[in-house]
Amino acid sequence: MVEFSEELEADLRRILGEVEVDGDGRIFYGGMRYVFLDQDLFMVSFEEMMNFMGASMKTLLYPSVELSGYAVARQLMDGGVPPERVIEAYAEYNNPRGWGLTEVVRVDLERPEVVVRMHNQYVSSWLKENVKDLEVRFPFYECGWGMNWVGAVKAALERLGCKVGRLVVEETECLARGGRFCEFVIRGEE
Repeated sequence: MVEFSEELEADLRRILGEVEVDGDGRIFYGGMRYVFLDQDLFMVSFEEMMNFMGASMKTLLYPSVELSGYAVARQLMDGGVPPERVIEAYAEYNNPRGWGLTEVVRVDLERPEVVVRMHNQYVSSWLKENVKDLEVRFPFYECGWGMNWVGAVKAALERLGCKVGRLVVEETECLARGGRFCEFVIRGEE
């Protein structure tokens, strides 16, 4: 299990030290506007999207999650992170933002195959604690953060000049379904 560490606390304090508030009451970090959002508000909205969209949310919503992982990985690389290390850098970026403590288990960009574990992942931990009949209500549920990692891997491969075929993600363990964490395996489709 990934432990809460002094490093994580220091990262969060560094981020908070870089937050700016303008004269109009907007909050900025890294030149982008931010909003602090209560987990329950976010998750009640997410739960309602699952109620309304059903399994189609995987094809309608999850591509935007992939795009966000792609965009953040590109920003990290544009800031000087080498593509060979961007998966680890993205995990480090991810941790103090509250999405869940992220552990990079394996990175093989030549194959490609990447394995990432998220402990206490934001969405899955809420579902585990608040939706007692997940299998019945949302049998289609898959943690969308796997698609986020697909985007990050795609950005790294492109930056390395690799031909990027279709990447797929398999969630091999899911916290919301009783696992110890969420584990994502991202592979190039053969």
